[in-house]
Amino acid sequence: MSTALRVGLSGSVALLVLLAGCRTAPPPAAVVGPGADAPWSEQRAALERLANYSLTGRVAVAANGQGFSGNLRYQQQAQRANLALDGPLGMGGLRVALDGEQLSISTSKGEQLDGPQARAELERRLGFELPLGDLRWWLLGIPAPGDSVLDQDAASGEIHGFQQKGWRVSIDARAAAMGFALPQKLTATREGTRFKLLVENWQ
Repeated sequence: MSTALRVGLSGSVALLVLLAGCRTAPPPAAVVGPGADAPWSEQRAALERLANYSLTGRVAVAANGQGFSGNLRYQQQAQRANLALDGPLGMGGLRVALDGEQLSISTSKGEQLDGPQARAELERRLGFELPLGDLRWWLLGIPAPGDSVLDQDAASGEIHGFQQKGWRVSIDARAAAMGFALPQKLTATREGTRFKLLVENWQ
């Protein structure tokens, strides 16, 4: 084999490896916030305006003397939220779509439910009523619009937790993501129900 041919083949292989790496590399998360070290008044104001985001992580749920753990994928786009739960106890493949007040779910068995039937089935599977309309804010570590009781640092204003609609939400750990200090570990409790979330990725 000639030297020129060997060089050409080596260059082609290197180019293919580079292109393969480019295809598999995840896109960087967009920076939309004022910065993870910005004053909390600025971070909260920006979070309240945040209309589009997504996260992936793991959840552990305990309710009515039973519990399960699984994977969570959540995506918020304006007024529409999509949530996917994968886990044991019949949770496998459960998909939830909330568009304003319109709720629908689909199961791994191909069942499609809407409205009150969807809410009843979701509550049956989880063991409690999930506050779907408030999740878009709670997952960001801030209360939904309306009455709430805040637990925050007196000096910095950082929100450590809050009480709203009978739930106690605690931000157990934060991590820098998307230009914010977002929850990495979060716990929501209410009347014997506990929902714990470990966020693995924000986008």
